[in-house]
Amino acid sequence: MSTEKFTSKKGFVLASIGAAVGLGNALRFPGLCAEYGGGTYLFIYLIALLVLGIPMLNAEIALGRKFAGSAPKCMEGLVRGGAKLGWAACLNSLVTALIYAGLAGWIIAMTVKITPLCSASAQLSKTEISGYFFNEILNARADGVISHISPIVCIGVAAAFATMFLCLRGGAKTLSKAAEFTVVIPVVFLAFMAARGLIYENSSTALTALFTPDFTKLSSPDLWLSALGQVFFSMSVGVGIMPAYGAYLPSETNIFKCSLIIAAADFAVSVLASVVLFTTLYGCGLQTEIGQSGIITAFAVYPVAITKLFGENVILNSVAGVLFYGSLAMIAVQAAVSMAEAFLSPLAEYFGFKKSRAAAVFCAIGTGICIIFATSAAVTIVDVSDRFVNFYNVLLLAIAESLILGWRGRTDDVRREINTYTKRLKMPAAPFKISVKYMCPAVLSSLCIYEAVRLIMNGLAYPMWILAGFGWGISLCIFCCALFTANLAKKHGSPPARSVYNCALK
Repeated sequence: MSTEKFTSKKGFVLASIGAAVGLGNALRFPGLCAEYGGGTYLFIYLIALLVLGIPMLNAEIALGRKFAGSAPKCMEGLVRGGAKLGWAACLNSLVTALIYAGLAGWIIAMTVKITPLCSASAQLSKTEISGYFFNEILNARADGVISHISPIVCIGVAAAFATMFLCLRGGAKTLSKAAEFTVVIPVVFLAFMAARGLIYENSSTALTALFTPDFTKLSSPDLWLSALGQVFFSMSVGVGIMPAYGAYLPSETNIFKCSLIIAAADFAVSVLASVVLFTTLYGCGLQTEIGQSGIITAFAVYPVAITKLFGENVILNSVAGVLFYGSLAMIAVQAAVSMAEAFLSPLAEYFGFKKSRAAAVFCAIGTGICIIFATSAAVTIVDVSDRFVNFYNVLLLAIAESLILGWRGRTDDVRREINTYTKRLKMPAAPFKISVKYMCPAVLSSLCIYEAVRLIMNGLAYPMWILAGFGWGISLCIFCCALFTANLAKKHGSPPARSVYNCALK
């Protein structure tokens, strides 16, 4: 794996931005701003990004470059037996890739259907437009019963996996090439949408709501935990992506400088998406519809706004809708590609599988699995699986990684690796150590305890078979498969599996 490299620093940065920037930035982040006082949430998030997110991002990239390997190799390099944690993170990312691919199928279907929806919007009520995707395309059912399969979503899922294969088959080379489109184009269109939103008469009211701090929210523990937690999820730390990308780094790359660019881009896209959401919904009189659910925002709120974006001009509304959902599809596919790469990298590294063949097998099997996202039970399945896999599991994995990195990882050696090719701007010693060793484990553990208490008090109102199959069951399966894969890799006797512990940081 160490021979596989990004062709340039630009390719690494774009691919890493693509890994960090996901649907959460475009859809969920603006809702959190609305929920927790606009500018107050932005300020707390920015502080958390500087204090927690950037140090962990630097550490993961540095470990990947130092050990020239993926998360299992890096974790094993820090502590004997750590490969199990690395494999758990990679397998969790693999399942997350399937979820994102399913969501990409939804978005592609909406890209096709937004034009006829705009054409018919004059004869439809707001409620009918809002429920169009869930009622007319998915025929969604809250009870989890599968009574319908959407052909257009099936086609969308297949298209998503076909695109993912093209991005994954060539490793670092195709990852960086794909990122030139899947990162740049969505940002350009978000900027266009923001410009359109600013033309509305009440755009100043929308911007005031977004950026003006509401200091009464500072006493809310939900604000702090939400902002702190969002940083870890948004930066894609603890999921095995950044160590793999760090191993692909071109020689003599300034890690600290690149990480600052990645973090700045992640924050900028989140703010840009928030400007788009606030100005567009305020301009269309839908400001009361802003909520935390990214799925509701994408498939119930935005369709109503898009059909009103240029008044009664159906052509402009349709073009804007196609470009908007096309951009979201790119973001979803790029996120799925990054998650899949987190698993395919150690698979090739430890077992010698050819990357293109492994990508083909994954995409073929994934297409079959993700047909479930075209069924009437898809909304419930996505809600449950995303909560367990992309929240609970990531939280536990990030806690374990931060403890290993902070207490067994020799933070001074990690920091020296970060600063190896830096000149003036360097990672400072004391803040890095305090962040990685103390603050990250404390914040993540607090968030975990808070969520556990909330879960015990409120429970989860889903059918038991959905929770067993796509909640607790899938989480347990991921960790059991990680143990099995780690033992298999050890028995396989590949050079990384045997020698990685002797490659400890020096």
